[in-house]
Amino acid sequence: MVHSMRNVGDHLGAFFSFYPRNILKNMGLQDIVSVLETYRGREKTMRTIQYGLLFATPLASRNVKAAFEVISSQLGLSRVVLRLFDDLPMLQFSLSCGIGKKDEDDTVRTLQILNNVVDQLYFPVEHIAWLRDVKVLRGTSTGLWNISLLLWGISLCLNILRSLRRITLLKKRNKMSSLEEKKRIEAIYTAEWLTVIMQASDLLNALNWSSFRPWNKSFAAWQVGLFGLISSLIGFSKLLSAN
Repeated sequence: MVHSMRNVGDHLGAFFSFYPRNILKNMGLQDIVSVLETYRGREKTMRTIQYGLLFATPLASRNVKAAFEVISSQLGLSRVVLRLFDDLPMLQFSLSCGIGKKDEDDTVRTLQILNNVVDQLYFPVEHIAWLRDVKVLRGTSTGLWNISLLLWGISLCLNILRSLRRITLLKKRNKMSSLEEKKRIEAIYTAEWLTVIMQASDLLNALNWSSFRPWNKSFAAWQVGLFGLISSLIGFSKLLSAN
């Protein structure tokens, strides 16, 4: 357990020593525009600002703090609207995954399939909740928001379990690999740990907002911002690395 926590700390420390300085310093105006022109790039930017503003609230005066919280809330609502168009891309992704690769670990495949099902269910539940909020549909939205939060939490847990399983498999594979192969495995290993940290950060916020929160006092705004910002920065770095 101690060794695993040390691994998490090492990978998180390595990430923040690398990001955002080494990534952003090589980005020109055209690179930034290219990111903002994509749906994922714009959404990740909005998410990072949303949680960054909450994280900065302790440093702000009362009026500025209130403004930060309002802007953060509006960015969150904007992301809900953007997700109205995520159903078909999610469906296409699920269909492309199918039942997974035949040579992939059975546990990883099962977790991926379950994750896709949960994510597919999440979107229509959130859409209906939002439509009730804006009075397009009749009824209260509280129950639906709670269900969407539960689905999000389940999705995060499945992602964490899948990454932990991959980490276990990578450890076994690393023992029998060549030096060149070990370097490639180490990169994947680090990426999986970052995924665990990213999903766990979001899971803390999901639990904090849920009706079955396992602790008594809800997080302060800056704490919500901290966990959301950690997740957002890791997600943003993955997006930039992929590009």
